[in-house]
Amino acid sequence: MKPEKIRKIIGGKVKKIKTLSRNINDKFEKDAIHEFRVAVKSLRSFLCLLRMASEDRAPKIPGKFKRLYHIAGAIRDAQLELETITASNTTLPVYTDKLKNDIKRQKAEWERQYSEKVFRKMKKRLAGYEYETLSPDALAAFHYMKVAGVKKLSNTKPVTNTHVHNIRKHVKDIIYTTKLARKEWKPAIKHAEPMPVDELDRIAAMIGEYNDERIQLEHLSSFSSPRLEPEEKRSLEDLCKDDAAKLRTGKKKILMVVNKFTGKTVV
Repeated sequence: MKPEKIRKIIGGKVKKIKTLSRNINDKFEKDAIHEFRVAVKSLRSFLCLLRMASEDRAPKIPGKFKRLYHIAGAIRDAQLELETITASNTTLPVYTDKLKNDIKRQKAEWERQYSEKVFRKMKKRLAGYEYETLSPDALAAFHYMKVAGVKKLSNTKPVTNTHVHNIRKHVKDIIYTTKLARKEWKPAIKHAEPMPVDELDRIAAMIGEYNDERIQLEHLSSFSSPRLEPEEKRSLEDLCKDDAAKLRTGKKKILMVVNKFTGKTVV
């Protein structure tokens, strides 16, 4: 892949991210935030491939943009928690007030941090970098490294929540770069074809649900307020027990599927 092609792909990804960020500005809808974050992860995966191929620490996404990304993630986490609590028919007035206030505060922070300048700076930094021609073999090496990373993490004793989260990042890197190659990088298609994208999508989705439940458990278990009535406190404790049990079961299922994938993938 020639440097001009690399810049074109990056420019297209930044343009898409900018458009999706404007959708967030309208109503801060959960789905709009999700699409925005997916687009950012796709860009991040491509940059990760470029860094590995050139053995360089650059290019990287600017810090001010990362701040927007994390704010959007915090809003979505709180929105998902509210949905889960509503669906469980559990009455948690103090905790739900806390979530609503978190969302309100993060929305205000997004509005303070958001500007067209943030996106112009990111585009200028990433498009202005001196890229090298990217060999198709770099994709094969990247996938090899990522599968090896998944295998190492899944065989660690014990497998922590951080390990599970990092497995998903590796899996997503494989998915995004495989899809990019199939669409934008014909010489690398032969290296992309062996990757079972549907299977990897299922693994990523399983871990995504697991991570959502893990974040909720962390928030629930660390919450404390002098306004809590005994009944709500008991409800919070019950939810924590239920979530902890789901996570234990969920982790076992994830590792079974991941080990099946790595077991049939040569690394």
